[in-house]
Amino acid sequence: MIREGVVSALKELLNMEEIPLNVPPQREMGDFSSAVCLSLAKQRRESPMKIAQELSERMKSKLPPYIQEVGVSPPGYLNFKVDWPGLAQDLVPKILQEGEDFGKPSVPLKKKVFIEHTSVNPNKAMHIGHLRNSVLGDTVARVLRWNGFSTEVCNYIDDTGLQVVDVVTALLYLDSPFYQEGSNFKTVWAKVPGDQSLDYFCWDLYARFQNEMEKRPSLLEKREEVLHQIEGGQAPVSNFAKELTSKIVQSHLETVAQLSIFYDLLNWESDIIGRGFWPATFELLKDKKALRFETEGPNEGCWVVPFGGIVETAEGMKSLDKILVRSNGSLTYTGKDVAYQLWKFGLLNKDFLYKLWGPQANGEGLWTTAPDGQPGDRLSKNFGHAEMVINVIDTRQSYPQQVVVECLRQMGFEKEANASIHLAYEVVNLSPQAARLLGMGETEEKKAYAMSGRSGTGVKAKDFIQMVKQKVIEKADHPLPESVASVLASAAIRYYLLKFTLESQIVFDFDEALKTTGDTGVYLEYAHARACSILRKAKEQKVDHPWNRDCIPNPLTKTEKGLLDALSRFPSVLVKTGKTFRVSPLTEYSFDLAASFTDFYEHPDPGADAQTPFIHLQDGNLRTFRLSLVRAFQMVMANVLSLMGMPALQKI
Repeated sequence: MIREGVVSALKELLNMEEIPLNVPPQREMGDFSSAVCLSLAKQRRESPMKIAQELSERMKSKLPPYIQEVGVSPPGYLNFKVDWPGLAQDLVPKILQEGEDFGKPSVPLKKKVFIEHTSVNPNKAMHIGHLRNSVLGDTVARVLRWNGFSTEVCNYIDDTGLQVVDVVTALLYLDSPFYQEGSNFKTVWAKVPGDQSLDYFCWDLYARFQNEMEKRPSLLEKREEVLHQIEGGQAPVSNFAKELTSKIVQSHLETVAQLSIFYDLLNWESDIIGRGFWPATFELLKDKKALRFETEGPNEGCWVVPFGGIVETAEGMKSLDKILVRSNGSLTYTGKDVAYQLWKFGLLNKDFLYKLWGPQANGEGLWTTAPDGQPGDRLSKNFGHAEMVINVIDTRQSYPQQVVVECLRQMGFEKEANASIHLAYEVVNLSPQAARLLGMGETEEKKAYAMSGRSGTGVKAKDFIQMVKQKVIEKADHPLPESVASVLASAAIRYYLLKFTLESQIVFDFDEALKTTGDTGVYLEYAHARACSILRKAKEQKVDHPWNRDCIPNPLTKTEKGLLDALSRFPSVLVKTGKTFRVSPLTEYSFDLAASFTDFYEHPDPGADAQTPFIHLQDGNLRTFRLSLVRAFQMVMANVLSLMGMPALQKI
């Protein structure tokens, strides 16, 4: 509200896109300043002071909203003083009136956005790297909904990939009794210990199978058989695989539900195959001349997307084109991704069949694609047909995602290609300390260690959630109810995973991840709960504080200004996050907001010998103003917590 007006005015005057703002070295100069004149000096061949003075005079004729004075200081800073009482007069009653709607656009955009996240192989338990994906995708979906978009959140299940094949083969043939064709699967299921969850059992089984394949060639033959049976949908093995993956997916859903993560739809790769998405895509690609059959060179016999041609490297001739169909006729993962992307936009003359999977903990029903489902139009469901698609996938998949977009572009779907967003993020690795605790890093010291499903090394998501919950309980100065401890643990985890920029690799360290004080989600929850406590005590003691125009003090104290400033920034933070899909600035803002409130609560009268609790203030207007600020903070903080997927606790 404050800075946006200044930035907008300077952009118009200077015809520039980026306007830097900062805090002056001395507060009496202004509440904030800009060094834009220093960067313009070389370009204009004029002194920064001259440029600043000219701009200052031009801005004085029409001051931006809530700016009462524009000044200049050496060597060429523009300094702005804020009309704090004027801001308070507009901002506080607006927040109190709008509450949950404060900061939302007046006209919802209605644009449909399809967001795919999580998408964990359904062959074993989730680990913390998967949680980063889920938390990112869920938070982006929440911000987009807040900004007025219609969102559809999907979890893609690769139930025909090699990881699933390996676990199915291991269950059937790694240990006796071995599966015999024509027999039922009771003896196979009996191999899973009763005191261990299936996803944890498969975590160890998958790692053991990788080692055993090197020793027992017969397992490779069985693996090939199982692969063909699953890909071809051949009962009963394919049915067993679907039952296995469904149980593991249910475990995944229960894991992420602990972090308030939910979906609209589960899309299964087997249904993409079964519903004939690829043959339809293949014909469309050929019809649009977006695919080429190679008769010579390194890709001879393959169908490729022209993506760079043949280049000469130190290793010899290499093709930069992307293979969609191999020379043996098999389809690559990217080929399936192209078909799936076309469906997301409603560009494929094919659709899934759907049925309800079941209820979720948030009260919403979860739908799934299914061969025994019904067409969407019969169920009044219109999945897909999005105007924007966001795929949350780590940076290792950047090239295949580029190929998908290029395929759309070469087919003439320029608008959809431009509306295809790959929300790429860096992976989660382990710190040396974490690696040692998990039995890694004995032979070579590294800065970070990759988690490995093949070796069974990593931090399982459910274990991590429980560890954080236990740490929260231990750190509390009083016994916590189970529900409160769960919310605090969820807040700590979500904040930890969100505060890193997308380009930052998270080097997971147990000590850092288990912190519950300082720059953490737990701190945000405590700030909100403290505001609720103040308001609760005011109500219990019948201290009325209805807002009135005369309650605003003049001048305001430093901490009152700080909290007003933080509250005023909320709408612009949400707009920016919705445009960039970058959520780390939202966590920065949330911490600044909580810290501003804490500073205001603990030092409402900076420099005074004593700080009087708000409900005990003798000045009725000042009491009303400060309690209204508390209420405004509580409302905005609750909105922030909701956007980050953290239930707002009223009492801890």
